[in-house]
Amino acid sequence: MVSKSSQADGLNLHGYVRDAWIQNTLIENTGDDTYAVWGAALSPENITFSNNVAVNPGILRPRWYGNCVATYGLKNVVFQNLTCRAPTLRHPLPNYHPDTSMFIFYTSFGGIYPPGNRVTIEGFTFEDLEGEAYTPQNGVIWHGNLVPRKMAWTKTDEDKGGVVAPYYSPSTKQQVNVYVTDRT
Repeated sequence: MVSKSSQADGLNLHGYVRDAWIQNTLIENTGDDTYAVWGAALSPENITFSNNVAVNPGILRPRWYGNCVATYGLKNVVFQNLTCRAPTLRHPLPNYHPDTSMFIFYTSFGGIYPPGNRVTIEGFTFEDLEGEAYTPQNGVIWHGNLVPRKMAWTKTDEDKGGVVAPYYSPSTKQQVNVYVTDRT
């Protein structure tokens, strides 16, 4: 049987997950996020996503939910060579952030990033559904505001490499430590 879509996340590591390795997957047309880590206050750790592809997240909840990667609290995670193919939305619902970047690090739903947390992004491909690359030049640098039809990008601190990458964290209440190597 072939499923054309799902109602929920494609893959959601929920709670205290430790030493997980997710490799060589292709997940398309999810109802919500494609890859999610929802640790809340349980600090999942030593999680690696390697060579995975996310296509068209949030298809069943357009303008409402769905990103290639969303996290809600963790201690450490590595994303290696992740490919994200997502649309831009003309009119997303207010206060929701679907398809606004490749990675979003939330503090909602109890998401806690303890001191010393680390998100490592080692190579990425970020494209629209037609295979055209999103770039910082055709997006917007994250300063707390999203712009319709523009993907959000953030520059890591200089001590974390000073690399511009497709991610942001909507909350300033907690520090999410993101380290990025250049795209693939």
